[in-house]
Amino acid sequence: MKGMGKKGGISPARQVAAVAVVTALLIGGQLALSAVAGVEIVTVLLLCFSWVYGARSGMLAAAAFSLLRCFIWGFYPSAMVLYLIYYPLFALVFGVLGRGGTGRFARMHIWAAVLVDVVIAAVGAGAAFCAATSAIKISRLAAVMVKSLLWVVFGLCCALFAVFNTFFILQKRGALKDGRALALAVAASLAAFFTVCFTLLDDVVTPLFMGWGLFSESAALYFYTSFLALAPQTVCAIVSVCLLFFPLTSLFLKSAKQSA
Repeated sequence: MKGMGKKGGISPARQVAAVAVVTALLIGGQLALSAVAGVEIVTVLLLCFSWVYGARSGMLAAAAFSLLRCFIWGFYPSAMVLYLIYYPLFALVFGVLGRGGTGRFARMHIWAAVLVDVVIAAVGAGAAFCAATSAIKISRLAAVMVKSLLWVVFGLCCALFAVFNTFFILQKRGALKDGRALALAVAASLAAFFTVCFTLLDDVVTPLFMGWGLFSESAALYFYTSFLALAPQTVCAIVSVCLLFFPLTSLFLKSAKQSA
């Protein structure tokens, strides 16, 4: 969606209002689910908002959320840097992807499909490797839970891979004219990939701010412990995007049209 006014987009005032409302939803959603480890709504909310309203509005909401949440959880420099790097970049990517709506995915090029396959395969293979080996050095009870969730991630990635490629082949053969299914698969795959990247970025930023050094024993322990959040968050990202992508983008699209 572009900005409206005389050029046919959303007026700046309404755009700011939309950013403010979504920022409040992001903070409220994170606060409401903060007691449930690994479960969050921020990813799908920001993804869908950026998809409909564009990269600029998404990045503004991401930056506002990253700063204002500190009034609840504290002004920790490592968390502020992590959020201010990750979420605006997240919003930028999905804002660019959503430009033109889901119809553009009906014309997806082979190179783009291969890139999506690589993303899905990387997340799935990483989850399977960590689940099948003793790479996760945490307590045995926690390891059982994390490895079970990692196998779920692997299964979801296999399903995404199969669904995406089936619809891509059908689309290339002219059997499908609608790019909605491909758009959903791309959004869910990238949401999972970004969730993994968030944890890996945290594994770099936090040790540096704590003065541990990237290759110290403390940094390694923090890395392995991060799997307790990584596994359920990745599952949550895939499932929530698959379930809520179309309902939320429809709501945001109606809101954007009413703001015209």
